[in-house]
Amino acid sequence: YKVQFEVLMKLFFQKTFLIFILIASLSYTQNALYNLGSHTSDDALIVDAEKAVNSQDYQTAIDIITTKVSTSGQTRTDAKEVLASGYAGKCGLNFINYANSLSAASSGSAFQLMMNPFVGIPVDQASCLASLNTLESIGPSAQRTSDENAFAAIVAMSLMGTATRANVDLAPANGDGSQDAAGISCTITDPEADYLVLGFGFMSQNIAYVSASQIGSSSLTTLNAIVAQCAAVAGGVCSTTDPTLITAIQRDTMRDFLNTVEYGIGTVVTNSNPILVAGACP
Repeated sequence: YKVQFEVLMKLFFQKTFLIFILIASLSYTQNALYNLGSHTSDDALIVDAEKAVNSQDYQTAIDIITTKVSTSGQTRTDAKEVLASGYAGKCGLNFINYANSLSAASSGSAFQLMMNPFVGIPVDQASCLASLNTLESIGPSAQRTSDENAFAAIVAMSLMGTATRANVDLAPANGDGSQDAAGISCTITDPEADYLVLGFGFMSQNIAYVSASQIGSSSLTTLNAIVAQCAAVAGGVCSTTDPTLITAIQRDTMRDFLNTVEYGIGTVVTNSNPILVAGACP
Protein backbone atom coordinates (compact mmCIF):
# COMPACT_ATOMS: atom_id res chain seq x y z
CA TYR A 1 0.00 0.00 0.00
CA LYS A 2 2.80 2.34 -0.93
CA VAL A 3 2.01 6.04 -1.24
CA GLN A 4 1.60 6.87 -4.91
CA PHE A 5 4.52 9.28 -4.80
CA GLU A 6 5.51 9.04 -8.45
CA VAL A 7 1.99 9.49 -9.77
CA LEU A 8 1.45 12.52 -7.57
CA MET A 9 4.76 14.10 -8.58
CA LYS A 10 3.55 14.03 -12.17
CA LEU A 11 0.17 15.44 -11.20
CA PHE A 12 1.79 18.13 -9.09
CA PHE A 13 4.19 19.29 -11.74
CA GLN A 14 1.47 19.23 -14.39
CA LYS A 15 -0.52 21.53 -12.06
CA THR A 16 -3.62 19.41 -12.47
CA PHE A 17 -3.82 18.22 -8.89
CA LEU A 18 -4.31 21.32 -6.74
CA ILE A 19 -3.40 20.31 -3.24
CA PHE A 20 -0.91 21.97 -0.98
CA ILE A 21 1.55 19.17 -0.43
CA LEU A 22 3.22 16.89 -2.90
CA ILE A 23 2.64 13.43 -1.58
CA ALA A 24 -1.04 13.31 -0.71
CA SER A 25 -2.07 9.89 -1.96
CA LEU A 26 -4.88 9.08 -4.34
CA SER A 27 -5.04 5.45 -3.31
CA TYR A 28 -3.49 5.22 0.14
CA THR A 29 -6.40 6.26 2.34
CA GLN A 30 -7.83 4.94 5.56
CA ASN A 31 -10.83 3.42 3.79
CA ALA A 32 -8.66 1.75 1.20
CA LEU A 33 -6.55 0.16 3.89
CA TYR A 34 -9.57 -1.17 5.68
CA ASN A 35 -11.20 -2.39 2.49
CA LEU A 36 -8.08 -4.30 1.59
CA GLY A 37 -7.92 -5.84 5.04
CA SER A 38 -4.73 -4.14 6.17
CA HIS A 39 -5.11 -2.89 9.73
CA THR A 40 -1.52 -2.76 10.91
CA SER A 41 -0.55 -0.01 13.28
CA ASP A 42 2.16 1.40 11.00
CA ASP A 43 -0.20 1.59 8.04
CA ALA A 44 -2.76 3.51 10.07
CA LEU A 45 -0.13 5.82 11.58
CA ILE A 46 1.35 6.66 8.21
CA VAL A 47 -2.14 7.52 6.98
CA ASP A 48 -2.57 9.80 10.00
CA ALA A 49 0.78 11.46 9.31
CA GLU A 50 -0.18 11.95 5.69
CA LYS A 51 -3.44 13.59 6.72
CA ALA A 52 -1.52 15.90 9.04
CA VAL A 53 0.73 16.96 6.16
CA ASN A 54 -2.29 17.64 3.98
CA SER A 55 -3.71 19.78 6.80
CA GLN A 56 -0.38 21.66 7.00
CA ASP A 57 0.13 20.33 10.54
CA TYR A 58 3.72 19.46 9.80
CA GLN A 59 5.06 18.96 13.30
CA THR A 60 2.32 16.46 14.06
CA ALA A 61 3.20 14.53 10.91
CA ILE A 62 6.87 14.54 11.86
CA ASP A 63 6.09 13.41 15.40
CA ILE A 64 3.90 10.54 14.22
CA ILE A 65 6.56 9.16 11.90
CA THR A 66 9.50 9.65 14.26
CA THR A 67 7.92 8.69 17.58
CA LYS A 68 4.90 6.47 16.90
CA VAL A 69 5.68 4.44 13.80
CA SER A 70 7.76 1.37 14.62
CA THR A 71 11.49 1.32 13.96
CA SER A 72 11.00 -1.03 11.04
CA GLY A 73 8.07 1.05 9.78
CA GLN A 74 10.23 4.15 9.70
CA THR A 75 12.45 2.45 7.12
CA ARG A 76 9.55 2.16 4.67
CA THR A 77 9.80 4.40 1.63
CA ASP A 78 6.27 5.71 2.05
CA ALA A 79 7.00 6.71 5.65
CA LYS A 80 10.14 8.53 4.53
CA GLU A 81 8.25 10.34 1.78
CA VAL A 82 5.65 11.56 4.26
CA LEU A 83 8.38 12.59 6.70
CA ALA A 84 10.31 14.43 3.96
CA SER A 85 7.19 16.38 3.04
CA GLY A 86 6.55 17.19 6.70
CA TYR A 87 10.01 18.64 7.08
CA ALA A 88 9.73 20.55 3.78
CA GLY A 89 6.47 22.13 4.92
CA LYS A 90 7.96 23.04 8.27
CA CYS A 91 10.82 24.68 6.41
CA GLY A 92 8.32 27.06 4.79
CA LEU A 93 7.87 25.40 1.41
CA ASN A 94 4.53 25.53 -0.39
CA PHE A 95 5.16 23.35 -3.43
CA ILE A 96 2.44 24.76 -5.64
CA ASN A 97 3.35 28.38 -4.91
CA TYR A 98 7.05 27.68 -5.33
CA ALA A 99 6.68 25.98 -8.71
CA ASN A 100 4.29 28.69 -9.90
CA SER A 101 6.72 31.41 -8.82
CA LEU A 102 9.56 29.83 -10.77
CA SER A 103 7.35 29.18 -13.79
CA ALA A 104 6.13 32.77 -13.89
CA ALA A 105 9.61 34.32 -13.65
CA SER A 106 11.09 35.65 -16.88
CA SER A 107 14.16 37.23 -15.30
CA GLY A 108 16.12 37.34 -12.07
CA SER A 109 19.27 35.77 -10.69
CA ALA A 110 19.40 32.18 -9.45
CA PHE A 111 19.45 33.11 -5.77
CA GLN A 112 16.73 35.71 -6.28
CA LEU A 113 14.49 33.13 -7.95
CA MET A 114 15.04 30.63 -5.16
CA MET A 115 14.55 33.22 -2.41
CA ASN A 116 11.58 35.26 -3.65
CA PRO A 117 8.85 32.76 -2.68
CA PHE A 118 10.07 32.97 0.94
CA VAL A 119 9.97 36.76 1.27
CA GLY A 120 7.55 37.62 4.05
CA ILE A 121 7.41 34.01 5.25
CA PRO A 122 8.97 32.63 8.44
CA VAL A 123 11.50 29.97 7.42
CA ASP A 124 13.39 27.12 9.04
CA GLN A 125 16.24 26.08 6.78
CA ALA A 126 17.27 23.24 9.11
CA SER A 127 13.98 21.53 8.29
CA CYS A 128 14.67 21.76 4.56
CA LEU A 129 17.98 20.02 5.18
CA ALA A 130 16.20 17.39 7.29
CA SER A 131 13.85 16.79 4.36
CA LEU A 132 16.77 16.26 2.00
CA ASN A 133 18.55 13.96 4.42
CA THR A 134 15.35 11.93 4.77
CA LEU A 135 15.16 11.55 0.99
CA GLU A 136 18.83 10.61 0.92
CA SER A 137 18.09 7.81 3.38
CA ILE A 138 15.87 6.22 0.72
CA GLY A 139 19.03 5.90 -1.37
CA PRO A 140 21.30 8.01 -3.60
CA SER A 141 19.87 9.66 -6.71
CA ALA A 142 20.67 6.67 -8.91
CA GLN A 143 18.55 4.41 -6.69
CA ARG A 144 15.56 6.75 -6.27
CA THR A 145 12.74 7.38 -8.70
CA SER A 146 12.91 10.35 -11.04
CA ASP A 147 9.99 11.90 -9.16
CA GLU A 148 11.77 11.57 -5.81
CA ASN A 149 14.80 13.23 -7.39
CA ALA A 150 12.72 16.08 -8.80
CA PHE A 151 11.29 16.54 -5.32
CA ALA A 152 14.83 16.62 -3.91
CA ALA A 153 15.82 19.30 -6.44
CA ILE A 154 12.89 21.51 -5.42
CA VAL A 155 13.62 21.09 -1.72
CA ALA A 156 17.30 21.83 -2.38
CA MET A 157 16.35 25.08 -4.11
CA SER A 158 14.14 25.83 -1.13
CA LEU A 159 17.02 25.22 1.27
CA MET A 160 19.11 27.76 -0.62
CA GLY A 161 16.20 30.19 -0.85
CA THR A 162 15.31 29.99 2.83
CA ALA A 163 18.95 30.29 3.87
CA THR A 164 19.39 33.35 1.68
CA ARG A 165 16.27 35.06 2.98
CA ALA A 166 17.11 34.21 6.57
CA ASN A 167 20.70 35.47 6.45
CA VAL A 168 20.94 38.23 3.88
CA ASP A 169 17.44 39.69 3.63
CA LEU A 170 16.68 40.35 7.28
CA ALA A 171 14.70 43.59 7.35
CA PRO A 172 11.83 44.22 7.64
CA ALA A 173 10.75 41.12 9.52
CA ASN A 174 10.97 38.17 7.11
CA GLY A 175 12.64 40.34 4.49
CA ASP A 176 11.60 42.38 1.47
CA GLY A 177 13.49 40.64 -1.34
CA SER A 178 16.76 42.57 -1.17
CA GLN A 179 20.08 42.39 0.65
CA ASP A 180 20.30 44.76 3.61
CA ALA A 181 23.13 46.21 5.64
CA ALA A 182 22.48 43.88 8.55
CA GLY A 183 22.87 40.79 6.39
CA ILE A 184 25.80 41.19 4.03
CA SER A 185 26.51 38.20 1.79
CA CYS A 186 30.23 38.17 2.42
CA THR A 187 29.86 37.93 6.20
CA ILE A 188 27.40 35.06 6.66
CA THR A 189 28.75 32.53 9.14
CA ASP A 190 30.21 29.18 8.18
CA PRO A 191 27.22 27.20 9.53
CA GLU A 192 24.85 29.32 7.47
CA ALA A 193 27.06 29.09 4.39
CA ASP A 194 26.96 25.31 4.85
CA TYR A 195 23.21 25.35 4.17
CA LEU A 196 23.95 26.98 0.82
CA VAL A 197 26.72 24.52 0.00
CA LEU A 198 24.55 21.50 0.82
CA GLY A 199 21.52 22.91 -0.96
CA PHE A 200 23.65 23.58 -4.01
CA GLY A 201 25.01 20.04 -3.85
CA PHE A 202 21.57 18.44 -3.72
CA MET A 203 20.33 20.74 -6.50
CA SER A 204 23.33 19.91 -8.69
CA GLN A 205 22.76 16.19 -8.24
CA ASN A 206 19.05 16.31 -8.99
CA ILE A 207 18.31 19.23 -11.31
CA ALA A 208 18.52 16.96 -14.35
CA TYR A 209 15.21 15.46 -13.18
CA VAL A 210 13.44 18.83 -13.36
CA SER A 211 12.00 20.00 -16.67
CA ALA A 212 11.10 23.38 -18.13
CA SER A 213 7.43 22.40 -18.06
CA GLN A 214 7.70 22.08 -14.29
CA ILE A 215 9.48 25.31 -13.29
CA GLY A 216 9.60 27.32 -16.51
CA SER A 217 12.31 27.49 -19.16
CA SER A 218 13.73 30.79 -17.94
CA SER A 219 14.18 29.59 -14.36
CA LEU A 220 15.61 26.24 -15.43
CA THR A 221 18.12 27.96 -17.71
CA THR A 222 19.16 30.31 -14.90
CA LEU A 223 19.60 27.48 -12.40
CA ASN A 224 21.55 25.31 -14.83
CA ALA A 225 23.80 28.29 -15.57
CA ILE A 226 24.81 28.73 -11.93
CA VAL A 227 25.49 24.99 -11.63
CA ALA A 228 27.83 25.22 -14.62
CA GLN A 229 29.44 28.42 -13.32
CA CYS A 230 30.12 26.85 -9.93
CA ALA A 231 32.24 24.20 -11.61
CA ALA A 232 34.30 26.97 -13.20
CA VAL A 233 34.60 29.01 -9.99
CA ALA A 234 35.14 26.28 -7.39
CA GLY A 235 36.95 23.68 -9.43
CA GLY A 236 34.12 21.23 -9.82
CA VAL A 237 33.39 20.64 -6.12
CA CYS A 238 29.80 21.84 -6.24
CA SER A 239 27.84 18.65 -5.55
CA THR A 240 28.70 18.05 -1.91
CA THR A 241 25.85 16.71 0.22
CA ASP A 242 27.96 15.47 3.12
CA PRO A 243 28.55 18.23 5.70
CA THR A 244 31.83 16.64 6.78
CA LEU A 245 33.24 17.23 3.28
CA ILE A 246 32.48 20.95 3.02
CA THR A 247 35.56 23.08 2.36
CA ALA A 248 36.38 26.74 2.93
CA ILE A 249 36.49 27.22 -0.84
CA GLN A 250 32.93 26.02 -1.18
CA ARG A 251 31.69 28.34 1.55
CA ASP A 252 33.51 31.30 0.00
CA THR A 253 32.08 30.41 -3.41
CA MET A 254 28.54 30.60 -2.07
CA ARG A 255 29.30 33.97 -0.46
CA ASP A 256 30.77 35.18 -3.75
CA PHE A 257 27.73 34.06 -5.72
CA LEU A 258 25.41 35.78 -3.25
CA ASN A 259 27.27 39.07 -3.59
CA THR A 260 26.95 39.24 -7.39
CA VAL A 261 24.29 40.86 -9.54
CA GLU A 262 24.21 37.99 -12.04
CA TYR A 263 23.76 35.10 -9.61
CA GLY A 264 22.91 36.50 -6.18
CA ILE A 265 21.31 39.53 -4.61
CA GLY A 266 24.47 41.62 -4.21
CA THR A 267 25.96 44.54 -6.13
CA VAL A 268 29.14 43.17 -7.74
CA VAL A 269 28.94 43.01 -11.54
CA THR A 270 30.91 40.09 -12.97
CA ASN A 271 29.50 39.68 -16.50
CA SER A 272 29.59 35.94 -15.67
CA ASN A 273 33.39 35.94 -15.63
CA PRO A 274 34.36 33.14 -13.17
CA ILE A 275 37.45 35.07 -12.07
CA LEU A 276 35.35 38.09 -11.14
CA VAL A 277 32.75 35.86 -9.46
CA ALA A 278 35.47 34.34 -7.29
CA GLY A 279 36.50 37.85 -6.23
CA ALA A 280 33.02 39.15 -5.45
CA CYS A 281 33.80 39.00 -1.73
CA PRO A 282 37.11 40.42 -0.48
